[in-house]
Amino acid sequence: MDLDQSITFIETQGTHLEKARLNCILHGTKPRKELTQDFIELQNADGGFPFGMQKGNLSTINETTVALWWMEELDLLTSQTAKQGFAYLLFTQQADGSWDEDIRVAQYDLPPWIQPDDPRTRLYLSAYAVYWLAVGGYTNLPAFRRAIHFLIRNQDKSGKFFGYLHTTWIATGVLLMAGERYATLASQGIQVLSDKPLAEWDDNDIAWALDCLSRGGLPKSHPFVVACLDELCHRQKPDGNWASEDGEAFALGATLQALKVLKRYDMLTRPVSG
Repeated sequence: MDLDQSITFIETQGTHLEKARLNCILHGTKPRKELTQDFIELQNADGGFPFGMQKGNLSTINETTVALWWMEELDLLTSQTAKQGFAYLLFTQQADGSWDEDIRVAQYDLPPWIQPDDPRTRLYLSAYAVYWLAVGGYTNLPAFRRAIHFLIRNQDKSGKFFGYLHTTWIATGVLLMAGERYATLASQGIQVLSDKPLAEWDDNDIAWALDCLSRGGLPKSHPFVVACLDELCHRQKPDGNWASEDGEAFALGATLQALKVLKRYDMLTRPVSG
């Protein structure tokens, strides 16, 4: 794995915000306010972030989780902006513990995996919303327990969660963070992921799964982590990037996430200097 090539790829092709995320991932340095101001100002009055990250659009659960993901990489999860984002997620949780997009967002050109009233969307959004609540330290709230129970009701006997495969790795990360009480269910989720050949996974999905599972404390020595890290290192492109299933425009995000998990698992090929 060539760290210098990845740094060069992001430095030459990334936005100011993506470069700031890289610097914080590698060095733990919070960005200067002016580098994040445009991003912070996207936040709507309700605490959510707008569809397509376009100022003036309605807030969505999906974009708010993306914003929290970026804030994690910018070391801003304790900021007022993040707190308002968490408050938005808590406010939009439904009575059964789930999340779904407001039907009004159907006015936009939504991606196929974000469709209001689609059970697959509901499971994905619910898993990722409660994942960020866990990362943000909200595990003692009744809202967190309601969400956990909603997810468990939608986990089959094999350990897979209903819908998209990424729902399984996100929800499994949640179960790992939720503690020993849910260890058996988490192990079943990990087994489902382990049973799917990595040759069938996209680069960004391997990194995303590792990101979620590492947050739950899955160690570097775990066989699934060992296999994923090895595969991820071998997937790096000659110019330093990792591919995204969503196309070349998303390679920067995939590369940042790959570097984040490789750093978390102490897999970078040389010491990172300031």
